[in-house]
Amino acid sequence: MRKISLILILLCFVILGKAQQLYTTSQYMEHNTFLNPAAAGIANKNMVGVSYRSQWSSFPGSPKTYVVYGDAVLKKMNSGVGAYLYRDETGPTSRTGAQVAYSYHIISRDEKTIVGLGLEARVLQYAIDKGKISSALGSDNVLAGASNKVLGDAGAGVYFTNHKLSMGAAVQQLIQTKLKLANVPGATLNGALYRHYNFTANYKIQTGDNIYIIPNALVRVIENSPSEYEFGTKINYQDLIWVAFMYRVKQSYSLQVGFKMAKKLAFTYSYDAYNTPISAFDGGSGAHEVGLRFDLDK
Repeated sequence: MRKISLILILLCFVILGKAQQLYTTSQYMEHNTFLNPAAAGIANKNMVGVSYRSQWSSFPGSPKTYVVYGDAVLKKMNSGVGAYLYRDETGPTSRTGAQVAYSYHIISRDEKTIVGLGLEARVLQYAIDKGKISSALGSDNVLAGASNKVLGDAGAGVYFTNHKLSMGAAVQQLIQTKLKLANVPGATLNGALYRHYNFTANYKIQTGDNIYIIPNALVRVIENSPSEYEFGTKINYQDLIWVAFMYRVKQSYSLQVGFKMAKKLAFTYSYDAYNTPISAFDGGSGAHEVGLRFDLDK
């Protein structure tokens, strides 16, 4: 009964609240094109990376996310491009998708200030493994609908940086494509992919020749869902070793550590400890996220 209850809790998160939401990450500062297409190429680096995130391992069918991404600057075109491939699994549901972002850079004469204007295109396959939930849902309308659906959407953003202060604003799932995996009597939204509004800011404070303290903040406003607020601080030594602390209001605390080897390969690990009610069920397992990033520049 406990396993069935936990599966139903996960299903409620997915179908009622999370079906329209994009996956989350505690390491967005390592590759923030995910949140804002205008950030593509802004870091002035060519890089590729992978990440893996696992949440609430005590839950049956707990969420797992796999990501492969790349980011490149096109200096002769004053622009940048970024791309993501991802798979997000939660219980009987999965989302497999791709994102391509383009950012045009407006650069000041002294090259100290950059404003990026970005657009992104997305494609998503949303699927339900009905065999995992048929015994729990019985004759629910979800079981009578399609097992999967492929759809597209788009987004846009703006990003500013002067290499100390960086700020961005973006909207994802701008078109609000309708998912509609099942015909639910009386429903009017038809499983729309709700818009996500992302606002980010961070400021680099130099405390010595080699150490930077970077306060940062993220606000996500999601239609028909509670808004999310994150605040944190990252301490970076020569871009070789770093540690970060983050608080997601009324949700979780996060600790992140990272290091770079041979000035090319960066490894990052983060752990999220959740507040109630999740902490009452996850057995203290929280969320683990690991990332590897390889810088392609000489």
